[in-house]
Amino acid sequence: LERLPPLPVSTRMQNEEKETSAIPKWERKLLEKYHTFLFDCDGVLWRGGQKVEGAPDVVKKLMDSGKKVFFVTNNSTKSRKQYVTKISKFGIPIKDSSQVLSSAYAAASYLQSIGFKKKALVIGHEGIELELKEHGISYVNVNEILGGKQWEPKDLIKIPVDPEVGVVVAGMDLTFTYSKSALAGIYCQKNKGCFLLSTNQDHTFPAEDGLFLPGAGATIAHVSASCQMEAKNVGKPESVMFSAIRSRYPDLDLSGVLMVGDRLNTDMVFGNRGGVSTMVVLTGVTPLQALEEHSYSKEEKPTYYLESVAKLFG
Repeated sequence: LERLPPLPVSTRMQNEEKETSAIPKWERKLLEKYHTFLFDCDGVLWRGGQKVEGAPDVVKKLMDSGKKVFFVTNNSTKSRKQYVTKISKFGIPIKDSSQVLSSAYAAASYLQSIGFKKKALVIGHEGIELELKEHGISYVNVNEILGGKQWEPKDLIKIPVDPEVGVVVAGMDLTFTYSKSALAGIYCQKNKGCFLLSTNQDHTFPAEDGLFLPGAGATIAHVSASCQMEAKNVGKPESVMFSAIRSRYPDLDLSGVLMVGDRLNTDMVFGNRGGVSTMVVLTGVTPLQALEEHSYSKEEKPTYYLESVAKLFG
């Protein structure tokens, strides 16, 4: 409906003004300036199932010193409550789900904010379903309709369409298939007003051993083509999750807030648009070379950079 998935850096830079000024490296003395820290998770605190060495200890140290900490993730596979469990397992003393803002939550929150009363067709994992349920939004997962199998096109078009479905909510799906994408397209064609909502549009995510695997953006690109429409995105860099923080803390002094992430076109843009300082770490998708070659636009430019969250205290 509004935005195309973010283009790769090399393509974007052909269409946007290139930012050439240098990015200063983070220094420990800057800690005094910030009272609130927003942390991305994948590529910042962990990669897949492996923690970024030393990062959880630093986050714990921040919290123990009285700093406010929020976890802002584009990963929709888990609900906020499930993220509390995962974050706790890394030794971070998170209190409850109020400290977590996920793209699954953003999708459900957005639908609730527009007064959505119909049913959602879900392509993704239970994180999306749990958040929709918590927000009082009915849903059906494509797996329930397809029975977990691949269908022939001639059989797909015979599947009865639920007229109550008014949105396709798509996110990370580790069992994504042609049939799922095709079914979403059928719903968008047959149900008048049905639209496509993406939890995020990250093309890749950082896995173990320094590898990168296809992210939700790869799924969204396929489903968008099938639905013949652009997806409304609610994950970073869009403002849904930032607005949730502002509504909870209306008197929050933005000059004392730092967004920490590994991705320029989501994390840094998210923070910059929100009017807070930003810091990119090099443990995820952004290499030092991208900073040295100024491979970023003005909106993507971080305030600081650092090799790892583990070095926040020097």
